[in-house]
Amino acid sequence: MRAWLVVAALLIAAAAAAPDASAARRTITMSGATPTGNLTADLAYFYRHSVRRPPRFSIVGGGTGTGIADVARGIVDIGLASRPLEPTDPPGLRLSPIAMSGICLATNRANPLPGLNRAQVNGQVAGLLTSWTQIPGSARTDAIASVGLDERAGGRSVFLSVFVDLTTPIAYTPRTLATAAQVRDYIRETPAALGYIDLAYTGDLHPVPYEGVPCTRATIRAGTYPARRPLSFVTDGRPRGEVRRFLRWIRRSKTARRVVATRYVPVTTPGR
Repeated sequence: MRAWLVVAALLIAAAAAAPDASAARRTITMSGATPTGNLTADLAYFYRHSVRRPPRFSIVGGGTGTGIADVARGIVDIGLASRPLEPTDPPGLRLSPIAMSGICLATNRANPLPGLNRAQVNGQVAGLLTSWTQIPGSARTDAIASVGLDERAGGRSVFLSVFVDLTTPIAYTPRTLATAAQVRDYIRETPAALGYIDLAYTGDLHPVPYEGVPCTRATIRAGTYPARRPLSFVTDGRPRGEVRRFLRWIRRSKTARRVVATRYVPVTTPGR
Protein backbone atom coordinates (compact mmCIF):
# COMPACT_ATOMS: atom_id res chain seq x y z
CA MET A 1 0.00 0.00 0.00
CA ARG A 2 1.72 3.11 -1.21
CA ALA A 3 -0.48 5.48 0.78
CA TRP A 4 2.11 5.95 3.48
CA LEU A 5 4.97 8.20 2.43
CA VAL A 6 7.75 7.99 4.94
CA VAL A 7 10.21 10.25 3.24
CA ALA A 8 10.07 12.01 -0.10
CA ALA A 9 13.21 13.64 -1.47
CA LEU A 10 15.07 13.60 1.87
CA LEU A 11 18.40 15.31 2.31
CA ILE A 12 17.90 18.54 0.35
CA ALA A 13 21.23 20.02 -0.68
CA ALA A 14 22.82 22.37 1.82
CA ALA A 15 22.50 26.04 1.01
CA ALA A 16 26.24 26.45 0.92
CA ALA A 17 26.71 23.82 -1.77
CA ALA A 18 27.39 24.94 -5.32
CA PRO A 19 24.36 24.58 -7.62
CA ASP A 20 26.12 22.32 -10.09
CA ALA A 21 27.35 19.99 -7.33
CA SER A 22 23.88 19.83 -5.82
CA ALA A 23 22.32 18.90 -9.14
CA ALA A 24 24.82 16.06 -9.54
CA ARG A 25 23.66 14.33 -6.38
CA ARG A 26 21.46 11.40 -7.17
CA THR A 27 18.39 10.13 -5.35
CA ILE A 28 18.31 6.61 -3.91
CA THR A 29 14.78 5.30 -4.47
CA MET A 30 13.21 2.65 -2.24
CA SER A 31 9.87 0.95 -1.72
CA GLY A 32 8.58 -1.87 0.44
CA ALA A 33 8.08 -2.93 4.05
CA THR A 34 6.91 -0.38 6.61
CA PRO A 35 9.25 -1.44 9.48
CA THR A 36 12.31 -1.42 7.21
CA GLY A 37 11.24 1.88 5.65
CA ASN A 38 10.77 3.60 9.00
CA LEU A 39 14.16 2.40 10.23
CA THR A 40 15.82 3.45 6.96
CA ALA A 41 14.32 6.94 7.22
CA ASP A 42 15.89 7.36 10.66
CA LEU A 43 19.23 6.05 9.43
CA ALA A 44 19.12 8.37 6.40
CA TYR A 45 18.70 11.38 8.69
CA PHE A 46 21.89 10.57 10.58
CA TYR A 47 23.73 9.56 7.42
CA ARG A 48 23.09 13.10 6.15
CA HIS A 49 25.12 14.48 9.03
CA SER A 50 27.86 11.87 8.89
CA VAL A 51 29.19 11.90 5.31
CA ARG A 52 30.12 14.46 2.71
CA ARG A 53 27.81 14.95 -0.25
CA PRO A 54 25.07 12.52 0.84
CA PRO A 55 22.46 11.49 -1.72
CA ARG A 56 18.78 12.27 -1.48
CA PHE A 57 16.38 9.50 -0.48
CA SER A 58 12.86 8.72 -1.68
CA ILE A 59 11.10 6.07 0.43
CA VAL A 60 7.56 4.79 -0.12
CA GLY A 61 5.64 1.78 1.19
CA GLY A 62 3.76 -1.06 -0.40
CA GLY A 63 4.92 -4.08 1.62
CA THR A 64 7.81 -6.48 1.12
CA GLY A 65 6.28 -8.08 -1.96
CA THR A 66 5.88 -4.74 -3.68
CA GLY A 67 9.43 -3.66 -2.83
CA ILE A 68 10.91 -6.88 -4.20
CA ALA A 69 8.85 -6.61 -7.38
CA ASP A 70 9.81 -2.95 -7.83
CA VAL A 71 13.55 -3.57 -7.55
CA ALA A 72 13.35 -6.59 -9.87
CA ARG A 73 11.64 -4.41 -12.51
CA GLY A 74 14.14 -1.58 -12.07
CA ILE A 75 11.57 0.85 -10.67
CA VAL A 76 13.58 1.47 -7.47
CA ASP A 77 17.18 1.05 -6.39
CA ILE A 78 16.30 -0.81 -3.17
CA GLY A 79 13.42 -3.06 -2.18
CA LEU A 80 12.73 -2.82 1.54
CA ALA A 81 12.15 -6.33 2.88
CA SER A 82 11.02 -7.72 6.22
CA ARG A 83 11.50 -11.41 5.42
CA PRO A 84 14.15 -13.58 3.76
CA LEU A 85 14.08 -14.08 0.02
CA GLU A 86 11.93 -17.02 -1.08
CA PRO A 87 12.22 -19.41 -4.04
CA THR A 88 9.23 -17.70 -5.67
CA ASP A 89 10.96 -14.29 -5.69
CA PRO A 90 12.56 -13.10 -8.96
CA PRO A 91 16.06 -14.50 -9.61
CA GLY A 92 19.26 -12.50 -9.32
CA LEU A 93 18.29 -10.48 -6.23
CA ARG A 94 20.64 -9.85 -3.32
CA LEU A 95 19.47 -9.57 0.32
CA SER A 96 21.55 -7.29 2.59
CA PRO A 97 20.30 -7.30 6.21
CA ILE A 98 20.50 -4.04 8.17
CA ALA A 99 18.84 -5.26 11.39
CA MET A 100 17.36 -8.33 13.03
CA SER A 101 13.79 -8.11 14.25
CA GLY A 102 11.07 -10.54 15.24
CA ILE A 103 7.39 -11.19 14.74
CA CYS A 104 5.66 -11.12 18.13
CA LEU A 105 2.29 -12.55 19.05
CA ALA A 106 0.37 -9.76 20.78
CA THR A 107 -2.78 -9.00 22.73
CA ASN A 108 -4.35 -5.91 24.22
CA ARG A 109 -2.73 -4.80 27.48
CA ALA A 110 -6.05 -5.43 29.24
CA ASN A 111 -5.66 -9.11 28.31
CA PRO A 112 -2.09 -9.98 29.41
CA LEU A 113 -2.02 -13.57 28.21
CA PRO A 114 0.82 -15.45 29.95
CA GLY A 115 1.73 -17.44 26.85
CA LEU A 116 0.74 -19.39 23.77
CA ASN A 117 2.02 -22.68 22.44
CA ARG A 118 2.21 -24.09 18.94
CA ALA A 119 -0.96 -26.17 19.27
CA GLN A 120 -2.94 -23.11 20.34
CA VAL A 121 -1.69 -20.93 17.47
CA ASN A 122 -2.46 -23.69 14.99
CA GLY A 123 -5.87 -24.15 16.56
CA GLN A 124 -6.60 -20.45 16.07
CA VAL A 125 -5.50 -20.53 12.42
CA ALA A 126 -7.49 -23.71 11.78
CA GLY A 127 -10.62 -22.07 13.14
CA LEU A 128 -10.85 -24.44 16.12
CA LEU A 129 -10.04 -21.88 18.82
CA THR A 130 -12.52 -19.05 18.47
CA SER A 131 -13.23 -18.01 22.07
CA TRP A 132 -10.98 -16.75 24.84
CA THR A 133 -12.57 -19.35 27.12
CA GLN A 134 -10.58 -21.96 25.16
CA ILE A 135 -7.22 -20.39 26.04
CA PRO A 136 -5.94 -20.81 29.62
CA GLY A 137 -4.74 -17.64 31.30
CA SER A 138 -7.25 -15.25 29.75
CA ALA A 139 -10.04 -13.84 31.89
CA ARG A 140 -12.08 -12.97 28.81
CA THR A 141 -15.13 -14.96 27.73
CA ASP A 142 -15.86 -13.35 24.36
CA ALA A 143 -14.78 -14.27 20.83
CA ILE A 144 -11.14 -13.88 19.77
CA ALA A 145 -10.78 -10.91 17.42
CA SER A 146 -8.01 -12.19 15.15
CA VAL A 147 -5.96 -9.70 13.13
CA GLY A 148 -3.09 -10.04 10.67
CA LEU A 149 -1.28 -8.56 7.69
CA ASP A 150 -2.12 -8.82 4.00
CA GLU A 151 -0.31 -11.16 1.62
CA ARG A 152 2.22 -8.53 0.48
CA ALA A 153 3.65 -8.14 4.00
CA GLY A 154 6.78 -9.94 5.10
CA GLY A 155 5.32 -10.32 8.59
CA ARG A 156 2.55 -12.56 7.29
CA SER A 157 5.08 -14.81 5.55
CA VAL A 158 7.15 -15.11 8.74
CA PHE A 159 4.07 -15.82 10.88
CA LEU A 160 2.88 -18.62 8.60
CA SER A 161 6.33 -20.18 8.16
CA VAL A 162 7.32 -20.13 11.83
CA PHE A 163 4.15 -20.57 13.85
CA VAL A 164 1.86 -22.58 11.56
CA ASP A 165 2.30 -26.21 10.49
CA LEU A 166 2.18 -26.95 6.76
CA THR A 167 -0.65 -29.40 7.39
CA THR A 168 -2.79 -26.85 9.24
CA PRO A 169 -5.71 -25.59 7.14
CA ILE A 170 -6.00 -21.80 7.17
CA ALA A 171 -9.66 -21.64 8.09
CA TYR A 172 -9.82 -18.56 10.29
CA THR A 173 -10.77 -15.17 8.87
CA PRO A 174 -8.68 -12.50 10.59
CA ARG A 175 -9.16 -8.81 10.00
CA THR A 176 -6.47 -8.17 7.39
CA LEU A 177 -4.60 -4.86 7.43
CA ALA A 178 -1.85 -3.42 5.23
CA THR A 179 0.72 -2.14 7.74
CA ALA A 180 2.15 -2.99 11.14
CA ALA A 181 0.97 0.38 12.46
CA GLN A 182 -2.62 -0.49 11.55
CA VAL A 183 -2.34 -3.87 13.26
CA ARG A 184 -0.92 -2.19 16.36
CA ASP A 185 -3.76 0.32 16.46
CA TYR A 186 -6.37 -2.40 16.05
CA ILE A 187 -4.97 -4.50 18.91
CA ARG A 188 -4.56 -1.42 21.11
CA GLU A 189 -8.19 -0.42 20.56
CA THR A 190 -9.71 -3.93 20.68
CA PRO A 191 -9.60 -5.70 24.08
CA ALA A 192 -10.38 -9.11 22.53
CA ALA A 193 -7.73 -8.86 19.79
CA LEU A 194 -5.01 -11.43 19.09
CA GLY A 195 -2.51 -10.96 16.29
CA TYR A 196 1.13 -10.80 15.24
CA ILE A 197 3.27 -7.73 14.78
CA ASP A 198 6.84 -6.49 14.36
CA LEU A 199 8.85 -6.14 17.58
CA ALA A 200 9.13 -2.35 17.27
CA TYR A 201 5.35 -1.92 17.37
CA THR A 202 4.69 -3.76 20.64
CA GLY A 203 5.25 -0.81 22.99
CA ASP A 204 1.53 -0.16 23.57
CA LEU A 205 0.59 -3.85 23.48
CA HIS A 206 1.19 -7.05 25.44
CA PRO A 207 3.75 -9.25 23.62
CA VAL A 208 2.76 -12.87 24.33
CA PRO A 209 5.56 -15.36 25.07
CA TYR A 210 5.63 -18.28 22.64
CA GLU A 211 6.47 -21.72 24.01
CA GLY A 212 7.72 -19.95 27.13
CA VAL A 213 10.08 -17.59 25.27
CA PRO A 214 9.33 -13.84 25.30
CA CYS A 215 9.66 -11.77 22.13
CA THR A 216 12.40 -9.27 23.06
CA ARG A 217 15.60 -7.84 21.63
CA ALA A 218 17.53 -10.06 24.06
CA THR A 219 15.92 -13.32 22.89
CA ILE A 220 16.22 -12.28 19.25
CA ARG A 221 19.89 -11.46 19.75
CA ALA A 222 20.45 -14.80 21.51
CA GLY A 223 18.56 -16.71 18.82
CA THR A 224 16.20 -18.33 21.35
CA TYR A 225 13.05 -16.70 19.97
CA PRO A 226 12.02 -18.61 16.84
CA ALA A 227 10.31 -15.88 14.80
CA ARG A 228 13.43 -13.86 14.07
CA ARG A 229 13.54 -12.04 10.75
CA PRO A 230 15.97 -9.78 8.90
CA LEU A 231 15.05 -6.25 7.91
CA SER A 232 16.94 -5.87 4.68
CA PHE A 233 17.79 -4.04 1.51
CA VAL A 234 17.09 -6.05 -1.64
CA THR A 235 19.08 -5.09 -4.72
CA ASP A 236 19.35 -6.39 -8.26
CA GLY A 237 22.72 -8.06 -7.84
CA ARG A 238 25.42 -6.76 -5.52
CA PRO A 239 24.89 -3.29 -4.02
CA ARG A 240 26.76 -0.67 -6.01
CA GLY A 241 27.61 3.02 -5.88
CA GLU A 242 25.66 5.15 -3.41
CA VAL A 243 23.63 2.16 -2.23
CA ARG A 244 26.79 0.25 -1.31
CA ARG A 245 28.19 3.33 0.43
CA PHE A 246 25.02 3.76 2.52
CA LEU A 247 24.89 0.06 3.41
CA ARG A 248 28.54 0.04 4.54
CA TRP A 249 27.89 3.06 6.76
CA ILE A 250 24.87 1.33 8.36
CA ARG A 251 26.93 -1.74 9.19
CA ARG A 252 30.12 0.01 10.34
CA SER A 253 29.01 3.25 11.97
CA LYS A 254 28.57 3.44 15.75
CA THR A 255 25.87 6.03 15.16
CA ALA A 256 23.96 3.67 12.88
CA ARG A 257 24.25 0.82 15.39
CA ARG A 258 22.82 3.06 18.12
CA VAL A 259 19.88 4.01 15.88
CA VAL A 260 19.15 0.36 15.06
CA ALA A 261 19.55 -0.74 18.71
CA THR A 262 16.75 1.55 19.87
CA ARG A 263 14.29 -0.90 18.27
CA TYR A 264 16.12 -3.91 16.88
CA VAL A 265 19.33 -5.91 16.93
CA PRO A 266 22.11 -4.35 14.82
CA VAL A 267 23.81 -6.26 12.02
CA THR A 268 27.49 -5.41 12.23
CA THR A 269 29.09 -7.66 9.62
CA PRO A 270 30.63 -5.34 7.00
CA GLY A 271 29.23 -5.53 3.49
CA ARG A 272 31.64 -6.47 0.72
